[in-house]
Amino acid sequence: MRANFFDIALLFLRIAKQGHDRHSRFYRIHQVVRRLRTAFLLVVFSIAVGMVGYVVIEDYPWFDAYYMSVITLASVGFGEIHPLSMEGRLFTTLLIIFNIGLFAYAISTITDVFAGGGFSKLLIDFHMNKRINELNRHTIICGFGRHATEVSQELAKQEMPFVIIEKNPDKIAKLRYETPYLYVEGDATHDEILAEAGIERASVVVITLPDDTGNLFITMSARQINPSLRIICRANNEADEIKIRRAGADHTVIPERIGGFYMATLINKPHLVEFFSLLANMGSSGVVFEEVPVSQLRAEFQHRSIAEAKFIEQSQVTLVAVREAGGHYELNPPSSTLLLPDHDIVVLGSPVQMERFRAQMLIH
Repeated sequence: MRANFFDIALLFLRIAKQGHDRHSRFYRIHQVVRRLRTAFLLVVFSIAVGMVGYVVIEDYPWFDAYYMSVITLASVGFGEIHPLSMEGRLFTTLLIIFNIGLFAYAISTITDVFAGGGFSKLLIDFHMNKRINELNRHTIICGFGRHATEVSQELAKQEMPFVIIEKNPDKIAKLRYETPYLYVEGDATHDEILAEAGIERASVVVITLPDDTGNLFITMSARQINPSLRIICRANNEADEIKIRRAGADHTVIPERIGGFYMATLINKPHLVEFFSLLANMGSSGVVFEEVPVSQLRAEFQHRSIAEAKFIEQSQVTLVAVREAGGHYELNPPSSTLLLPDHDIVVLGSPVQMERFRAQMLIH
C-alpha cells in the first residue's frame, strides 16, 4: 500500500482532531503522528526563534538569518556569515544548547517510527481504518484461529464484506502480509475494539475464541451495543452453550459435536455428506446456496405466488425452500406459494446464476 501526499496530509491534519480510546488502532496511529508532529513543530520553532534573534540582535537579512539558524540547528560547524557581537554569541550559545536536546528528540522519534517499516505499518493501519469505516451490514469475526480461518475463506469466496478482530501479534502479521482481509488489532472483549470494527453497522458477528468466558463476554457486549445483530458463537461444551444462548447468541456451534456427527454420517451415508457439503458451498464445488429475505426482492416479486411472479423463469436459480415467519421451512414449495415480505427463500445455483439473480431480482 503506497503512501502519497494526500495520505500524509490527512495523518498530520485530521488525526489530532479525533479522540480514541487507548486500546484502539486509531489511538496508536494518533500517538505516533503526534510524536512526529511535535518533532517537526519543534524544529520549525527553533528555526523561527533563531531567525528572529539574528535579525533583531545582529540585523541580519532574513535569508542569512535562516541560514544561520539551520546550520546552528544541525551543528554542522560552518563559519559565521558575518562576525557576531557579544550578544549574538550569547544568543547562538543558548540556541545550540536548546538544539542539542531538540535534535536528539527529533532523531530518536524519526528513527523509532521509520525503523523496521514502522511508517509503512502506520499507513497500512490508516488505510485499513478508512476502509472499515466505509463498511455497512458486514460481518465481524472475533479471533483468527482454525475455525475463523475457514469462515474467512468462505466469506471471501462469496465476496461478503467482513472484518477480523485479533490480538495475537503473530496472527496479525499473517493477516497483514499474507491475506487481503480487513482486520482490527486488539482484544474483542473491549467495547472500543468492537466499535472500531463497526459493530454498530454490522449485521452479523461470529465469535470463535477458544475460551468460552471470552465468547460469553463478547456476546453480552455485542448484544447490548447492537440489539439487531445476529450473533453466531462457538461453545466448547453444552453447559457453556446454554449460558451463551442466554447472553444473547442467536446460534451456538460446538465444533466437536459437528465433527463427530460428520464422521459418524460418513460411515454409512458418505454420499449424503458429500451432498450436504455441496449445498453448504464447502470447498471448490462451484455451487452457491443462500437464504434471502423476500423483503430484499424487487416489488414485482413480492405478495405474489411463485407462478404469478414467474420466479423460476426470471431468476434461473433453483428455489429449494421457503421459510415462513414462524421459522417453518416448506421444502420444494408448490408454485402457488405466496412470496411475502416476512418470508425467506432458499435458492441454489452456480456463481454466475447467483450473480444474475442478485443483479436482476434484488433491490439495490
